[in-house]
Amino acid sequence: MLDKLLSMTIDLISHEKMTAVELASKLEISIRTVYRYIDELSAAGIPVYCKRGNGGGIMVGREFRLPAMFLNRDELDVAIAALSSSDMKDMKTAESARNKLITMKDRRPAEETKYYNENYVVDNSDAESDVSLSNKINAVIDAKRARKTMRICYHDYHGETTTRDIDPYYLVYHDGGWYVHAFCHLRRQMRLFKIARITHMTLTGGVFLPESKGKKTYTFQMKPKADKVQITLKITPEGRYDAEDWLGVENVKPSDDGVNYVASGCVPDDAATYAKIVKFGKNASVISPSSLKQSVLKMCEEFMAANK
Repeated sequence: MLDKLLSMTIDLISHEKMTAVELASKLEISIRTVYRYIDELSAAGIPVYCKRGNGGGIMVGREFRLPAMFLNRDELDVAIAALSSSDMKDMKTAESARNKLITMKDRRPAEETKYYNENYVVDNSDAESDVSLSNKINAVIDAKRARKTMRICYHDYHGETTTRDIDPYYLVYHDGGWYVHAFCHLRRQMRLFKIARITHMTLTGGVFLPESKGKKTYTFQMKPKADKVQITLKITPEGRYDAEDWLGVENVKPSDDGVNYVASGCVPDDAATYAKIVKFGKNASVISPSSLKQSVLKMCEEFMAANK
């Protein structure tokens, strides 16, 4: 029964509509059984519609899509072309597989961006490297999905360069940086690798089965954690959206002067925070604390002294 139901589903989504007589003849079943199978498909959540009268028939709603087995449209084109070859020995099986792939392609939306990956769109158009961050992120996603081991060339924070094999478990975004949480074959443990520090990546040909070790926690702390400080900034209208992106929309409110904004938040008291404030230029000034203001001014003075 299951093979008949699958065949009926493929036939219905491969055609705009079919009659019960056509389905019964092709599947070698009775018309009564056709309608019983339609009830089974509907119960399984497949949108099957019946239109009676002249020009009527049985059809599957266009909103229904078969899974495309992670193949994009270009890959489907290659597979379809291969199955269309006259060199195929079992032409009946090849034609059946070809028709299924054509159906998948027709119901799969075209990729609108080069870096489309089902649930992720990574745009890194500012990257100047030969291998963009976007390409590396998508390579990690593809390897994770296929459970394939990757060989990477990694440059760590201490200047050491190593070649190591990794099994990618998770893609992690943290504080403006992309990381891959992976099992490192060299260290024989789960490690966090910053993707921008990977210069080369290839597939080794090996595959892996995810284990519970992939669920272990990880830390981003490469150095002692900075103390937190509550800050208040005066922001001009030109700097409002950058402040909202950084501190959150709910933490940027109109000031009493009716022109500017007041932004507040709890942030690390470190050089990264000072640099973010400096980046605002004339569009931000520190209201409090005074210690933070002095640290920002010191950073600016040191930069000016180094660039005289």
